[in-house]
Amino acid sequence: MKMTRLAFDFRAAPAARSFRFDLARHDLRAVLPAALQPVVQNGILDRMFRDALLPQFLFPATASVEPVAQGIGAQVTFTRDGLLAPTTTPTTGSDPSPQTLTYEQWSMNVEQYSGTMDTNRLSARAALADLFVRNVQKLGIQAGQSLNQLARNKLYAAYGGGLSWVTTAQGSASTTCVVKDATGFDTVMVNGVPTTVSAGNPLNITINGTANTVTACNLSTKTLTLGTAVTQAIGDTVVASTAPYTLRAGSRASRYNLTGSDVMTAALVRSAVQRLRSANVPTIGGNYVCHMDPVTEGELFADADFKQAYQGRGDSAVFGEMSIGTFLGVDWVRNNETPTTTDGGTSANLTVHRPIFMGADALMAGPYEGISELLADTGVENVPYISMIGPANGVEVAMIIRPPQDRLQQIISASWSWVGDFAAPSDITTGDAAKYKRAVIIEHV
Repeated sequence: MKMTRLAFDFRAAPAARSFRFDLARHDLRAVLPAALQPVVQNGILDRMFRDALLPQFLFPATASVEPVAQGIGAQVTFTRDGLLAPTTTPTTGSDPSPQTLTYEQWSMNVEQYSGTMDTNRLSARAALADLFVRNVQKLGIQAGQSLNQLARNKLYAAYGGGLSWVTTAQGSASTTCVVKDATGFDTVMVNGVPTTVSAGNPLNITINGTANTVTACNLSTKTLTLGTAVTQAIGDTVVASTAPYTLRAGSRASRYNLTGSDVMTAALVRSAVQRLRSANVPTIGGNYVCHMDPVTEGELFADADFKQAYQGRGDSAVFGEMSIGTFLGVDWVRNNETPTTTDGGTSANLTVHRPIFMGADALMAGPYEGISELLADTGVENVPYISMIGPANGVEVAMIIRPPQDRLQQIISASWSWVGDFAAPSDITTGDAAKYKRAVIIEHV
């Protein structure tokens, strides 16, 4: 198989865009030590920050961008409309009946994320430049990992929610149900609007295959209040009617039921792609995208179906470099931030790996517009050096260099800042009952 580059080639990312810095108006030599002037003027600092940021910037790079305009509040609500059902009955003798679209909403909470480091210019001139560049590089890594985890957490909360199991046995019938994770059991869609579950707006679930409802949910204590009292045993599966489609090795009912032999296979990949295609989920750059850790990748190399696909092709770059590239309609992204858990198996000590297969718009990024203009009209807008750095999809991080402002004029500050949020939009008005349909998580040991 010919190796195909990933849909996100970070090397193709545009050069950093700098703001608020004009040598004609502002002499850099007046605010930075001589040892640091070439670092900034020659673009070395931008390049070091970008080179440290982008390799960590994997989940955000797969996000579709919905910029958040200034002045519309800290929480932004978006509305998505559904489809009209096909009409296959002829219209005879009367006008067609008016139809209405169905709508659903999803929200983002705009927050600021940042980090900073100080460099003391008392260091020797040669050491100062090296130390400052190293600090900026570490900030770039921190910024990339921070946004990568922020995007990852929102994605996995959506596509891993509504699927749990009982952790506290109830020997007699009880309406109290303590589960491993209550995420996904706290809201129900009412006329397209996420609404807190209640007796008036219950969430339909099953406990060990038996229908029930949730009338209240405490996320902190992981406790569900059931509509009907029922006896419960540890390990009983609890599944919301709106739970996303999830695959597990060995066809296990939950992570609790996984065993040491339930490993990643090419057959699971085919099932994930089949699900996405059946739901008409669009691809990203022609293929779906899987974020996986090295263990998932290694188990695929050991799978019989995978090895048979490359049998007799010893010159293949796939085995030569142990890098999958594109396989089975999927662009594979090795991402060490792909989460694992240690709650697998009945003894709760198996490490469970959770690669996720994504289509277009599974993850939305809402960067706050005009970050580089926040210093406008403050009277100090010509002092800091601000550079917007990020991948081609527009999720950019502000790198800010502040000249010494302490009383001894010794401390140079480097910072990064990003304002915005990530979200996983729902698709409950189209297709089956699953609230989220644009990604599939596979769980294996």
